[in-house]
Amino acid sequence: MKKQQQSIADFDNITGADLASNEKLKLLYCEAVRRGFWPNEAGRVLDFFSLAEKAIAEDKRGTSGKLFYSLVKAKNMKFVTDAMEASARARLAGQSYEVAEMAADMTLTDRPVPQETQEALLGRDIGYYHGVMMQCFLPQKEQPIERRSWQVNHGKAALMVQAGIMADRENVGMFTDCALPSGAKARLIIPYIIGFAVQRNTREIDMGRSLRNFMDKINVPITGPNGKALTREVQNVAAANFVIGGWNEQGVTTTKASIAEELSFWIERDANQQSFWRPEMILDQRFFDAVSERRVPVDMGHLVKLQRSPRRMDLYCWLSYRTPLIGRGKEVKIKLEHLQPIFAPDIENKDHFKNRLKGDLKGIAAVYPDFRIEVKGDMLILEKSAPPVPANITQLLC
Repeated sequence: MKKQQQSIADFDNITGADLASNEKLKLLYCEAVRRGFWPNEAGRVLDFFSLAEKAIAEDKRGTSGKLFYSLVKAKNMKFVTDAMEASARARLAGQSYEVAEMAADMTLTDRPVPQETQEALLGRDIGYYHGVMMQCFLPQKEQPIERRSWQVNHGKAALMVQAGIMADRENVGMFTDCALPSGAKARLIIPYIIGFAVQRNTREIDMGRSLRNFMDKINVPITGPNGKALTREVQNVAAANFVIGGWNEQGVTTTKASIAEELSFWIERDANQQSFWRPEMILDQRFFDAVSERRVPVDMGHLVKLQRSPRRMDLYCWLSYRTPLIGRGKEVKIKLEHLQPIFAPDIENKDHFKNRLKGDLKGIAAVYPDFRIEVKGDMLILEKSAPPVPANITQLLC
């Protein structure tokens, strides 16, 4: 699609004919982005079109335009069906990125947002972590079910995670112990659900309207074993209790919360009448408030590329959080022995850790080359770096 110069659509007087027209709907998307209540992200173009299909399907009074307007303003994706999404996908015909590009081009002159910010956001899926979770990390490897807690300290922050329980999906009247959330899947699930929540201002998390769709979103191969592993990790994340500690000059703060207040698994059938579980999550209000107040954006595409190594995912998140805070022209030196318990608790040999760290930093540089870092002797040297997700992108998304 070439960049276009059409006038921005009239978002205040949407008609059913507008929703039925692909070209008009693209212009409405651009206007929603321009007004700042819809993020310009390729993954959200499909959501926008899906809401149009929902408004058309559910309109009973001949006011589908008004219904659509209210759904978009509320970012309300609840009860969007697979059929609605499939219809929206067919209408887009693989043009999500082109529509996002068109929105960036058409809104640059109308919004006080630098072009480099729009370009940095274009086509990216942005998730969020709580600030402490960018410094204190979950177990890198699956933990035995007998281990019920995990604690990490980093500077003036600490995180304790306690494994929880869930109603057993297979046995009526029974509960089952969940394991501690761990590994790459937990590191994809958590920023995904926080991103979904804060961008739509909702605690109700649709895990992709099907597990298969969610796996596709986070680039996890769609196989039976992977589906079961992801379902198990969703349960582990939802059941866990998190305790976040913070120390500063004013005092000590303790925040206790579960990520999920409720997790439901609904049975859903595909076109071939095969049944699978469809998870829906409601975030705990305390957790939602905590991440809303102290959230840090992460590029989900970068995490997906690093998912073969949870350690690299953690290093990437830490560098994303830490390096932008360094004063311009200054450098921070950190002893490798202080980093080893955080990023490689299973590696005891110092030289082995140093070699692994160098390899990890090269792997991260292949995904995001702008971290200004160097391993020199027994030190990791950090300099101020541009964050992978520009700070004012958060203002565009939320």
